[in-house]
Amino acid sequence: MFKWIGNSDGGGGNMQISARNHVPGTVKTITKGPINSEVTIKLDGGSEIVSVITTFSAEKLGLKEGAKVYAVMKASEVMIGID
Repeated sequence: MFKWIGNSDGGGGNMQISARNHVPGTVKTITKGPINSEVTIKLDGGSEIVSVITTFSAEKLGLKEGAKVYAVMKASEVMIGID
């Protein structure tokens, strides 16, 4: 299944992705390292999700605090734990 969530050039057009799970949010912080960057995304409703991506990718995407983005999750399983 493909979802249409935006344009790869950042123009808000149509980008196809195969992941079914994606949520819109706003970049809250970016902590850049020499290889990887930690990106904190504030979701609607106040929750946050953190992603670690390469610094090259963060720069290529032009990520900045306040930017509108999508957190895209693609996993073959979801684990559940209890106390």
